[in-house]
Amino acid sequence: MRKFLAGRSVAPVLLLEPATLLFLVFFVFPFVTLGINSFYDYGRMTGIVEIFTLKNYQRMWFDSYYVSIIVRTFRLSGITAIITLLVGYPVALYLTVASARAKSWVIALILSPLLISVIVRTFGWAIVLGKNGLLEQFFSSLGVAHMDFQHTEAAVVIGLVNVLTPFVVLAVATSLQAMDPAVPLAAISLGAGPWQVLCKILLPLSLPGITAGFLITFGLASASFVTPAVLGGAQYKVLSVIMYQQAIVLQNWPFAAAIAVTLTLIVLLVQGLQTKLSERADYRAVPQ
Repeated sequence: MRKFLAGRSVAPVLLLEPATLLFLVFFVFPFVTLGINSFYDYGRMTGIVEIFTLKNYQRMWFDSYYVSIIVRTFRLSGITAIITLLVGYPVALYLTVASARAKSWVIALILSPLLISVIVRTFGWAIVLGKNGLLEQFFSSLGVAHMDFQHTEAAVVIGLVNVLTPFVVLAVATSLQAMDPAVPLAAISLGAGPWQVLCKILLPLSLPGITAGFLITFGLASASFVTPAVLGGAQYKVLSVIMYQQAIVLQNWPFAAAIAVTLTLIVLLVQGLQTKLSERADYRAVPQ
């Protein structure tokens, strides 16, 4: 019996070992190496100088140019996450009441963009939003001239919303489908209107999916490179773009590592705050 119980206690550890090993090798070890490199110095003639310095982080946090890029990056991520939720939530809500046939079609339409490369979709939006593009021709037909959206923050937001909406729909739909369908029906039978059901029942019960969708889109938007680089143009700088320039173009790996560490830590901080706020909201929603 003792051997049997010991075998059962060891089995979960053995099952977790492959995933844990992959996590350590392909995430923890590279991130630790990245963090160490971010404290190294760099010279154009000498390359990486392995002496401890805070110069990279001082440059990142006290230079107004890079501070403005940090603000722009997370403003873009926040706006994208909010718009993606506003676009994706109604679709996820429709999936809870749609027939099986309609649900399969909607899911296919939502997931179909994921079958196309982000690069291809981004260049497609460049054609639509660019000069003499489809959108400008549409507004020209209405008598509105000079509606060139390319190389603007609005174009980047549109491209990111198109890329990230499926993640929000899937996260929120999963949360809504876990809800007992009798709950909103009971509220309606007690006299609740559509807006009351939405605001007081559906939104609180789908809060885990909303949180997950927000965090996924915020993290992916803050780290996106192709969409801001193509739709934003050379003048629209975000952290991923200057990270690429420092690492690949200028070969300044320590400063690029400092940018990567800063980006990762800020995203983790936002995710932690969002999770804490969601847990507090869930606690207040439970009757004491």
